Amino acid sequence: MSKGKTGLIVLTVLAAMFFLFVALLYGSSTKRQGAIDRRDALDDKLEVVLDTDITIYWIGEPPAELNVLSPVIQLVSSESANEETLPVKGPAFHTIEYNEDGQIVSEDIPKDYPRYMIIVISGTPNLSDRGKEALLDAISQNGVPVLAIGDAASETLCDVLCYTRVHKGEGSSLYYCLGAGYKENPISEGAVKSGGMELAEAIPDLISTAMTDYKPQE
Repeated sequence: MSKGKTGLIVLTVLAAMFFLFVALLYGSSTKRQGAIDRRDALDDKLEVVLDTDITIYWIGEPPAELNVLSPVIQLVSSESANEETLPVKGPAFHTIEYNEDGQIVSEDIPKDYPRYMIIVISGTPNLSDRGKEALLDAISQNGVPVLAIGDAASETLCDVLCYTRVHKGEGSSLYYCLGAGYKENPISEGAVKSGGMELAEAIPDLISTAMTDYKPQE
């Protein structure tokens, strides 16, 4: 083979490698920019939630992608779920009961809640009877919408509400609000299974639904 042909082959190979490198670089850059745009779009939606008078009572662990919502998320462990940590319905008036000696026997103080509330259950909750009772009170007496993410969380919610669901499995989810009823799998099974960004992207829309459905109970 002549030196001319050898040189031509080398140049051809180098050119191919160069264009391959450019293609890979461009693809990586496009993918990276896509992830940035996706993150920015989610943050824009989360900022809207942050600007709302809302508290999200989260039993379990929220996706790290929702850290922006930390100021409005109140984390509640399964062990600590009770009438003190969940938005149960409080008394309408401040009343104090005294005994004959003028000592306070009991005192009922109205609870001060934000305009909007939602309870989210995720992971594998292990609520005590007290926790289940408080959850039921918050949902049925105070009208707080509730979202269960995952099969175990959905089963826990079904147990509390005495509801039999049709859709079960690892990617299942369940939503309920007094007056609006049940919605099975309001989040796609794929997003529930994947978690992370896919799950986080579904949360703002569910919060918007809950805000529309929620009617404060008198």
